[in-house]
Amino acid sequence: MNIDVPSPIDLKKYQDAKQWELTANLKRPWRYDFFDYYAQKIAQGTDAQLKVLELGSGPGFLGKYLLERLPNIQYTAFDFSEVMHTLALQKLSPNESQRATYLLGDFKQANWQKSLDQFDYIIIHQALHELRHKSHALDFHKAVISLLKPKATYFMCDHLFAEDAMQNNELYMSKTEHLSVLKQAGFISIDIQLEIQGLCVFECKV
Repeated sequence: MNIDVPSPIDLKKYQDAKQWELTANLKRPWRYDFFDYYAQKIAQGTDAQLKVLELGSGPGFLGKYLLERLPNIQYTAFDFSEVMHTLALQKLSPNESQRATYLLGDFKQANWQKSLDQFDYIIIHQALHELRHKSHALDFHKAVISLLKPKATYFMCDHLFAEDAMQNNELYMSKTEHLSVLKQAGFISIDIQLEIQGLCVFECKV
């Protein structure tokens, strides 16, 4: 039986992807508080070249933000929508484009991670629910662990299932559920340092 929750939009279609791009930051302007959080955390690390992977990168707002502010990163975007990658690339300067790689792939498919390298930082921002059911999260997080370099960091940010946040408990998880699944996947250190309007980021290390 297929338990997945159907998506009301098709982000592989230009019209749906463009509409998402036009409204995402208007609906949730605090997204940029999270972008700044990631940038500051990555900047605290080292001046050496760092490899950053964004899963479910969408129209490239976060990628642009990081590439503008962190000249020492090599950024990889992974998304299932070619249209989203096209929208993302349009935002970059020539210098930023040279430090960015855009990969087409679907993290809902088995072994999606096999074609990827290892990274210093992996970010999934506001896209975990695109697994379309929370029961897939454990295997997803285990796959992410295989892509982390030693001492690497995984930033996992999504909407919470809560009274004042999202109401669909098939797609979204409570804070307690997230912590439990991340621990089951193998993360040892899990910190919550930023939560705004039901959007919450977990900073995870193995």
